[in-house]
Amino acid sequence: MEHATAVGRHGARRAPARIGVLGFLGELLLTGGVVVGLFVVWQLWWTGLAPAAEAREQVTRFYAHVEPAAPEVVEPDGLRTDDVPEVAQVGHGETLGVLIVPAWADKTQNRMPVVEGVTPDVLDRAFAGHYPDTAAPGQLGNFSVAGHRRSYGNNFLHVPDLEAGEAVVVETADTWFVYRVTGHEIVTPDRTDVVAPVPGKPGEEPDRRMLTMTTCHSLRYGAFGNDHRWIVHAELEGWLPRSAGTPDVVAEMEAP
Repeated sequence: MEHATAVGRHGARRAPARIGVLGFLGELLLTGGVVVGLFVVWQLWWTGLAPAAEAREQVTRFYAHVEPAAPEVVEPDGLRTDDVPEVAQVGHGETLGVLIVPAWADKTQNRMPVVEGVTPDVLDRAFAGHYPDTAAPGQLGNFSVAGHRRSYGNNFLHVPDLEAGEAVVVETADTWFVYRVTGHEIVTPDRTDVVAPVPGKPGEEPDRRMLTMTTCHSLRYGAFGNDHRWIVHAELEGWLPRSAGTPDVVAEMEAP
């Protein structure tokens, strides 16, 4: 009995030490969880505020340097399909137009600047980055742009919601280019052929005027991962000089 009592006394003396270590580890884990949580908030929310504001300011500057579009509202059958005007090339980091998604009319990022380049200094500012060496807006081939979905402005957050037939509009200083979504695909990051002149068929000569939007996607972690890419393809429905009016899909949205 004395031996059992002695063991009990020694166990009682060791218990506070074990509890102290476990308590310290618990507090460490809780602190780590808070730090990780704050990082997620910073990455997904805080880092989006400044880029989104900069993108809006860039759109405002674009409109300040071009003539207002004519107020006449033009229906789809009034869009032109004849010889498409060329769009002047711009250098890296320069704005070539505005990307407008009418289906996002109730979202904050329904208009965004289209800027040359897909490097972080472009994409991390909530811009739609134009892939170099892909077609210019409205031209034969595949006008391709990229954007962030879950950080730095989240400007392509709603890309997966686009459905076939919905409009995507590119506005330049002189011209509206109205595209209609034809479909989407989910690919791995190495599938660069999605921005080829003929999507999915590198080396083939194009005979259509396409638009492709790319953004991050994950099959393992939902919208928060980056192991795949969500791709939306669209085809040019028609074009319109800004001096001749405004496409109805844009006119129905709130003024910029």
